Amino acid sequence: MKRKSIPTELKLAGVLALLMAALSILSPRFLTLDNLTNVIWSVCLIGILSSGAIYPRITGGIDLSLGSMAALMGIVADLFMNKLGVHWIPSILLTMAIGGSIGLFNGFIVAKIKVPAFVVTMAAKTYLYGVALVVSQGAMLAILKPQPFIAIGTGRFLGLPNPIYIMLVLVVASQFLLKKTAFGRKVMAVGANEVAAKLSGVDPDAIRLASYAISGVTSAIGGVVLASLTQQVFAAAASGIELEVMTALVIGGTSPVGGKGSIVGALLGAIMVAFIINGLNLLNIPAPFHPIVTGVVILLALLLNEGHLSIRGLGLGRSAGRQASI
Repeated sequence: MKRKSIPTELKLAGVLALLMAALSILSPRFLTLDNLTNVIWSVCLIGILSSGAIYPRITGGIDLSLGSMAALMGIVADLFMNKLGVHWIPSILLTMAIGGSIGLFNGFIVAKIKVPAFVVTMAAKTYLYGVALVVSQGAMLAILKPQPFIAIGTGRFLGLPNPIYIMLVLVVASQFLLKKTAFGRKVMAVGANEVAAKLSGVDPDAIRLASYAISGVTSAIGGVVLASLTQQVFAAAASGIELEVMTALVIGGTSPVGGKGSIVGALLGAIMVAFIINGLNLLNIPAPFHPIVTGVVILLALLLNEGHLSIRGLGLGRSAGRQASI
């Protein structure tokens, strides 16, 4: 009888509970409401970006343009509102549409022209950063109005920061789309076995186009939230965030080769890393040691998830060998 595997989300929840228990013993300040709220708040941008970035990753690709896209979209939103005089709601919608269009363009090059996703999105990361520099004239621009826009990032509801609610809505919507809809099943199928998916009637190119478009939209939302929160925009506002997003996805069980992933797992992974860094700060561990600890956590997460992937990889290798012999 085949033993049922424990879901990655459940494993992470268990590890997270143990981590919280250990940190609460080591530092009485850890379990305070303010501290826990600050930790969750700190992963909001990662959660927002992960909710869309998981789709290209599951199809076997990657989106490395997240940081540059988010920064540029914040600048674009400011341009619409404070330079062109567009109302803040249409400004946000237009910004999301532009983000989705850029993502769609990336997806077109990946799906139709067959350029590797790493190359395409790395190039996008570079040219989007350049566009952001040009549009902002290389300056850090302050956003002092409109107040409803600023409230998106700085306001609170029932004592919790608004970005937490935005992140939770996107995470729940993304998880539902991925796990409970035909589109989500097609995304998984393309990542797991593109040939089999195609034979079953799935259009891999269309799925990839949609996946990168979704990533573009959530990057735009992330840029809007970041701009309203910090009340400033500049080209390097989200520099390096793509590495943190990919870290969260890996820890959360998203397969590096595609076909497997969970946005809930990614969020738990991001929270775990944030808890560790927060704990190190509370324990007065010097900052230079933080990347070392984070790197070890990533490695352990890879080893935890790699058991399944190595077996699958061997299976793919044998399959490839049989095809070669035919």
